[in-house]
Amino acid sequence: MTPRAYVDRVESADGDDPFIAVIRSAAASGEQTATRLYTAMQQRSLESYRTVVTGPDADERIALLGAHLIGVTFSRYVIGGGPLADMSAEHLVRHLSRTLRAIFEPPS
Repeated sequence: MTPRAYVDRVESADGDDPFIAVIRSAAASGEQTATRLYTAMQQRSLESYRTVVTGPDADERIALLGAHLIGVTFSRYVIGGGPLADMSAEHLVRHLSRTLRAIFEPPS
């Protein structure tokens, strides 16, 4: 998923996006439920991104990708306040393009 596709998807979801719903329910649930939801999301991410993220540390970088997107989604679309929520979608895409590129590229 490109940064543009991610932002377009969650911006147009009106809160109905499954990713947003899972993060909301994890935040509202107890610690055990949140852990189970996070683990399931991480496993799905590992399976999806393993074809494009390669290298000896691919699983670590995929975990970073998931954690990064969960944090952005929580801050912007669940909490809805602060600098991430206030910036334009275009500005968010520019930031995500830079940070996700660093995660996708294997270390030299």
